[in-house]
Amino acid sequence: MNQTVRVAFVGAGAHATRSLYPRLHNVPNLDLVAVCDLVQEKAEHNARWFGGRNVYTDVETMLANEKLDGVYICGLPDMMDEVGLQVLDAGLPIFVEKPSAVDVPKARELAQAADDQGLWGMVAYMKRFAPAYVTARNIVNAADFGGLHMLEMAFTQGPYPQWAGIEDTMLAFLTGQQCHNFDLIRYFGGDVEWVQTTKRWLNADRMGLFVSCQFTSGAIGVMNLNTLEGWEGDPWQDIRERLHCVGIGEAVTVDEMLYVTHHRPGDPWCGIENKPFGHALGRLQPNWAACVANDLGGYCGELAYFAQCLREGRPPEQGADLWDGAKSLELTEAVYESANSDGARVTERR
Repeated sequence: MNQTVRVAFVGAGAHATRSLYPRLHNVPNLDLVAVCDLVQEKAEHNARWFGGRNVYTDVETMLANEKLDGVYICGLPDMMDEVGLQVLDAGLPIFVEKPSAVDVPKARELAQAADDQGLWGMVAYMKRFAPAYVTARNIVNAADFGGLHMLEMAFTQGPYPQWAGIEDTMLAFLTGQQCHNFDLIRYFGGDVEWVQTTKRWLNADRMGLFVSCQFTSGAIGVMNLNTLEGWEGDPWQDIRERLHCVGIGEAVTVDEMLYVTHHRPGDPWCGIENKPFGHALGRLQPNWAACVANDLGGYCGELAYFAQCLREGRPPEQGADLWDGAKSLELTEAVYESANSDGARVTERR
């Protein structure tokens, strides 16, 4: 199971170069055979800095020339669809950035193409691999937690820029940013049956959304998603995030993708008169050494997990597969539709 996997990386843009390529050296038994980008200078730069052996500006040429086990693809949604289909046609599993396509039909097309080829793909929802969320989900899934019954999610930042050619800033905010959180609540609570969205619209840059939802399990959730709280400078520098999951007699909270608080039964102060304390709290938080040594955002985890699935010849279980990518886009579009109408039922997967 420790054999080396031969991979190519398509895309050498800002996000890939900043967040993904630097973590490839932490992935065991990975051989970066080739780097491909339409801009040759970018491909050459990333090959030189991150150990890629060959450089291409054309995907078809790369696929014809190289013997590969799988391909990482990072770019805008239309690239995920176009290049993803090319790689699947060549008989290789794919890792694609989120979202996996610009809309639900194209995301389903990509997922169906993988099924038709007897292949699979994984979508880069890195929060599934963030240590804080992995810890919290293990707590939620434990028998003592009693199942997930309520969920709260809050995500705030500054004005979200236009993205991927989507002129509607609310749709861009939901598709480009909140798809992460839609996938995350599905990862904790399962598929969503319906949503109801209330909006507070100030202008194209400043908006607030309250999203109520019910999961097919019967659990209920609410999401506070807004661009009101952050400053007008770099919106990425002023993000705040919180997830709170409620079981029976227990709850767990994740703050800023870093800090985990487990509200659990029991009174550790039982010797105190009148027993004034209720739930015991288990707290986990990283220290500075952990922040330096580990990838707390989940990027390394998602890259390594794709490589592990290639080695083991199986589709992802922890990671989001291509159908998960389509379902998270279904939820995205249902929230958007509901914000502009009286509500929306989330569609079925197929």
